[in-house]
Amino acid sequence: MGHTALILGDQLSHRNPALEGADRVLLIESRAALGRLRYHRQRRHLVLSAMRHFAAELRVRDDHEVVERRGVARMADVLGDYAEVRCAEPNSAPSRRALERLGARFVRSSQFLVDPDDFADWAAGRRRVVMEDFYRAQRKRLGVLIGEDGEPEGGRWNFDRDNRRPPRAGLTAPAPWLPAEDDVDAEVRLDLDAMGLPEWGRDAPRAWPATGSEARTALQDFVTHRLAGFGPWQDAMVAGEPWLFHSRLSSSLNLWLLGPGEVVAAVQDAYRAGDVPLQSAEGFVRQLIGWREYVWGMYWLRAGEWRGQNALDAREPLPAAYWGQSPGLDWNCLRSTVDGVAERAYAHHIERLMVLGNIALLAGVRPWEMVEWFQAAFIDGAEWVMAPNTAGMALHADGGAMMTKPYAGGGNYIDRMSDLCAGCRYSPRSRTGPDACPVTALYWDFIARHEQRWAGNPRMALPLRGLQRMDPAELAAVRERAARARAQLAGA
Repeated sequence: MGHTALILGDQLSHRNPALEGADRVLLIESRAALGRLRYHRQRRHLVLSAMRHFAAELRVRDDHEVVERRGVARMADVLGDYAEVRCAEPNSAPSRRALERLGARFVRSSQFLVDPDDFADWAAGRRRVVMEDFYRAQRKRLGVLIGEDGEPEGGRWNFDRDNRRPPRAGLTAPAPWLPAEDDVDAEVRLDLDAMGLPEWGRDAPRAWPATGSEARTALQDFVTHRLAGFGPWQDAMVAGEPWLFHSRLSSSLNLWLLGPGEVVAAVQDAYRAGDVPLQSAEGFVRQLIGWREYVWGMYWLRAGEWRGQNALDAREPLPAAYWGQSPGLDWNCLRSTVDGVAERAYAHHIERLMVLGNIALLAGVRPWEMVEWFQAAFIDGAEWVMAPNTAGMALHADGGAMMTKPYAGGGNYIDRMSDLCAGCRYSPRSRTGPDACPVTALYWDFIARHEQRWAGNPRMALPLRGLQRMDPAELAAVRERAARARAQLAGA
């Protein structure tokens, strides 16, 4: 007698190890899970569409009995009906705890390239647990962009100095391939309407892969048309170009429609064939087997700690502006980015870090509220991603476990890496006066608030010298401008 394989909504792979030896497959759509946060409409739609497409594939491809339970109140209301339930290790600590209490048995997952236990072994005893060291170790272990002599292709591990350029005038990228909706999507839309769950963001035709086949098409489209431009322009922010040269594959990876190994192979093959430059191949591989796997490992290394961390004692509630509820907000960078998230459930990594995350850091927003907003607002939201990326990298709530300095910047950074300031009424170089940029004022207020904390950090020496050169009257004016900026964020 086989077991019942429980397939979670972010484990939709035919390589899911829970399927091995199963005589029944169970997929549960629970209102408790769907309603845990105020999720973006398009995120809920994608997850349900992908689950239903996967169930349909299982019925065609495999010999399992496939059971879909839709609209149940809680997963617990269903699991008690089955004697032996096996599940690939869930991707969040709360899910693991909940399913353990319900008696599910876990099998080791292969959704990531590095198991959390292996990451912990790698990190043990290290003076610093930084991404660069981890990334190089994984390149060597996996043989990715490594020459026959065992050295990195091109003689360098890191092509950052060739990448991450400011946008040039008129920078555009080829439009990405988009899937076509089908009857499953129409059914999902009707079901979501009937549920009436609190949600955010605009409904729209599904723009993200919901099947493995669609995800592989999206991968090939990226490699063929946009990967070559990814390296140099990965940090550029351009009005009217929401995708630019980005892959749009994170939701497919996070739902396990694609495996990271097949993405890495496609990128490496394109470089070997001479179709993309090394700097772009390396830049993307760094994001995938470097940063993504590092974030996964760091999440589990500190799984019991993320929620409670608040090293900077940030106490401001999540601003209304992040829900688009600050009608007087005239900061072009934040307003246009939030509008884009509402429209597409998406912003690329530098918009997340240096606009959304940076402004929350400078304003002193409570870390876990920002983590949950990122989880709910984005098409690829997941706790394992957003806790380290938001609380750790963006908000420095971990006190420096991930980043040795806070990722803080004023309006000048946004101006250098985007064309957003050109359409704004504020001057990024002004911190006081009628044209003072609110982000710049918040930046200097942030440095002043935490001056003693940064005093021993050599990487913060430059902004501290700038603060010390500011006379008391100017600093008082800056801090008053920052207070008005926080009020604006709150919708006052």
